[in-house]
Amino acid sequence: MPKRIMISCPNCHTQFPGEVEQTIDAGSEPALKARLLSGNLNVQRCPNCGAAFQVGAPLLYHDGSKELLISYTPVELGMNKDQQEKAIGDLMRELTGRLPKEQIKGYFFQPRTALTMQGLVETILQGDGVTQEMMAEQRARVELIEQFLSTPPELLASVVEQNDAKIDIEFMQTLSLMGQRLAAEGHADIAEQLAALQFILLEHSTFGRQLAQQAEAQEATVREVAADIQKMGAAAGREEFLALARTYLGDVERLQALVGLARPAFDYQFFQSLTTQIGQAPEAERAGLEDLRDKLLELTQRVDQQAQAAMEEAVQLLQVLIDAPDPAPLIAENLPFFDEAFLSVLQANLDAAQQRGNIEVSAKLRTIYEQVMSALRDNMGPELKAINGLMAAENEDAARALAAEAAEQYGRDLLPMIDAVQEMMAVRGEPQVAERLGLLRGMVEAALPPA
Repeated sequence: MPKRIMISCPNCHTQFPGEVEQTIDAGSEPALKARLLSGNLNVQRCPNCGAAFQVGAPLLYHDGSKELLISYTPVELGMNKDQQEKAIGDLMRELTGRLPKEQIKGYFFQPRTALTMQGLVETILQGDGVTQEMMAEQRARVELIEQFLSTPPELLASVVEQNDAKIDIEFMQTLSLMGQRLAAEGHADIAEQLAALQFILLEHSTFGRQLAQQAEAQEATVREVAADIQKMGAAAGREEFLALARTYLGDVERLQALVGLARPAFDYQFFQSLTTQIGQAPEAERAGLEDLRDKLLELTQRVDQQAQAAMEEAVQLLQVLIDAPDPAPLIAENLPFFDEAFLSVLQANLDAAQQRGNIEVSAKLRTIYEQVMSALRDNMGPELKAINGLMAAENEDAARALAAEAAEQYGRDLLPMIDAVQEMMAVRGEPQVAERLGLLRGMVEAALPPA
């Protein structure tokens, strides 16, 4: 269980309440283990200056499956031996109080001690079967990323090509995880450099070009599946989606795109209908339909897990904004994180605060909502701003006037943009918005000169 403490920002010295994790049981809390290994455990963001930093605290790590128990006390805490023993003893009592008695074995009386956080992480990884050689390879990947970042832009493509053989899936994963971690810690400038480096690698490395080709193929598949969904019409129900899924039998990529685009269609009743069809199908078809059901169940679970993780991150980000005296600087730093999941969490909290009659919280959330939407509008591309303006038109006359202006400014290039937004709205189950976009597209096209 997290412990609530007062935290002092090392940057501006503001004190604020926060929570730290000190006992980590890998068996029951795998997410905490993942945060520890990624360096994101006990990372806090100052509500005053927005700085992100890791809070030092005594830790006790336990993995019963490997009979591994490790204690760690940060040197910077300045604790003497007696203080360290008391702190770890308290954590031991907390851990043993949570575990069934039969799980408390002899190794509990001889816990290992890690002198550094790096030592703690390496001991955990070794217990997971990660060898010293593997860790050395990971350090080499990080060093190569640092080398790329320090290379002058005009020489970077050449240096990438010289290291072409070292750029593989593990390297790209390391690069992506570093970017996510730095963005979460508030180092947006370095995270942006890593994102730019990723584009260079996609263009100038053999593996990067392969990834780019795969991404293009996946995007083409998603567009084709979205077109199939759109053909079914806004009134399509479970039976229509089941028929479509059966046409994708054996095509995992299309099934994945289908579930990603229309997750709500794959509910309990959908799988009931599929099970009924399996029972009624000829013997020769049953195995294929059972494989289809298993694959769809797996894909829906994966989408749900990703959605849950996104919601948890959105809740954490919203809490940081609520705690901040001035959320505007934090909003500017975190624009990429204000996605559909964040906006739905924000709207749900705003609705709940209004229903409770909590005027203070409602006002705070309303301010955050307005600032986020304003920041998103300011950072839209000009074409999207034009489409957004069309959608916000007060009446048909105003919409026609804006459509004429947009047609004159952007020409026929605006039509595919409207089509893409319309398709996205249709897939998301918002037929009225999609229909409105169709009408607006007609106004823009009518205002264009003949082709």
